[in-house]
Amino acid sequence: MRARRAGTAAGAAAAAVALLLTGCGDDGDPSSGGRIEGAKTDGPEPSAEPSASGPGAPEFDLPQDVEVEIAEDTTGDAKKDEILRDHGYALLAQQEAYAATEATPNFAAYWDGEAAATFEADFAAYRKDGVTITGLDVFYFREVTSLKDGRAVVAYCEDQSKAYLKDAETGKVDRTPATLDSFIDARATMEKGADGWKVVDYQATRGSKECRDEA
Repeated sequence: MRARRAGTAAGAAAAAVALLLTGCGDDGDPSSGGRIEGAKTDGPEPSAEPSASGPGAPEFDLPQDVEVEIAEDTTGDAKKDEILRDHGYALLAQQEAYAATEATPNFAAYWDGEAAATFEADFAAYRKDGVTITGLDVFYFREVTSLKDGRAVVAYCEDQSKAYLKDAETGKVDRTPATLDSFIDARATMEKGADGWKVVDYQATRGSKECRDEA
C-alpha cells in the first residue's frame, strides 16, 4: 500500500531547483542539492550546498530513510515567494508528521482548519495500523494561482513513485510498484496569519498524467 496522501490542476511553472531536504533514502546515498536551513536528520549531515532559506527558518526532524524534494519555484514577486516559502515549510511539516504519525509543533504552525483535521485523522490511522513512511516524496510545479486579501491558492504536483509505507515495528517496507496513481495534482489554500501563511484547505486528485509527464 502506498502512502495515502492525497490533490486539482497544477499550473505549469518555470524550471525549478529541487531542494534536497532530508537524509539518505532506503536504497542509497542522498543526492546533493540545496537544503532549506533547519531541515535535519537523526544522523550525519549529507553533503549539500549552503542553505537557500536564510536565517530564521524552522527546523524539521525527519528520519534518515525519509527524503523530501521541493521545487523552489521562485517568481521574483516578494509576496508570492513568501507564500511559496511557507508552503514549502508546510510540506516539510506534513512529511515530518507522517513520519511521526502525529501532528508535530511544525505541523500546527503551518496547517490549520479542515486541512489540518484531515491530515491529523490520517496520522492517527497510520499510528493505529502500525505503519509510517519511508522513501522519497517529490513536490514540484508549485505556482501561486490566486492571491487576494490574505488568502492564496498554491497549485502543485506530488510524485510518490518512490514513497512507501513501512511497518513501524519490523521496519519492513511495502515496495508497491509505481502507477499513475503515484502522481498527484494538488491545490492548497493558504491564509496569512501573524506568524506567516498556513494551509487551511487541501484538495487532491490522484492519477495525474500531467504531473507524471512533468516529473
